[in-house]
Amino acid sequence: MVRRSRIAVRFDVKALGTRLVALGNLCITSPMLRIAAGVAAMALAGCASSPVTLVALPPPAESAPIAAPDTPGTVLLREVTLPQYLDSFPVLVGRRSNVLLMSDNTEWAERLPVAATRVLRDALSQRLGPSRILLAGERQPADAELAIEFMALDPGESGLNLDARWQLSCRAAGRSYRGGRIRLQAALESARPAAVASATTDALARLAAALADDLQCDSRSAN
Repeated sequence: MVRRSRIAVRFDVKALGTRLVALGNLCITSPMLRIAAGVAAMALAGCASSPVTLVALPPPAESAPIAAPDTPGTVLLREVTLPQYLDSFPVLVGRRSNVLLMSDNTEWAERLPVAATRVLRDALSQRLGPSRILLAGERQPADAELAIEFMALDPGESGLNLDARWQLSCRAAGRSYRGGRIRLQAALESARPAAVASATTDALARLAAALADDLQCDSRSAN
């Protein structure tokens, strides 16, 4: 819906420029005023046609697997939850207190919760094995479900700040729970969208590393 509305606005601005030229040709008799009207119309059309750049999260870097537990089980990773200001297409490139700085002409290629969930699944699969981490829609029963809620995934002046709560729900032993909260910071090279995307993947990979040892259902999961 966001992209369709922006496209409609661009076409409307182009149409406005065309009408300005036509109006200038009909009503403006001075050659200089006619040239000025034409230049203004072309400027409007040029601004309207500026392309929007799309950026995607890169895949996580390869990491060594950890030792498998004695009773490995499958974990269903639910789509992560992000603050509403991050669940949109414009890329957040900076934050100063409660002021958010958004990119003018760069958008996420897909919803950030979808991309972040996929990167987390890939990073966890590298550590735990590709058969253990499942996503919604995969027709395979899971022994546990992992839900992650981000309080922050924001680029700041000193780096990209991650703050996330997680909960593992184990189906064994009458459904037991365990969870916690993880805060970390990833290096951020610049406030450019591509750098933000790389830092986001790095932060998610570090989150996966912090979670890997806890994603098993055993006697420690009991309340």
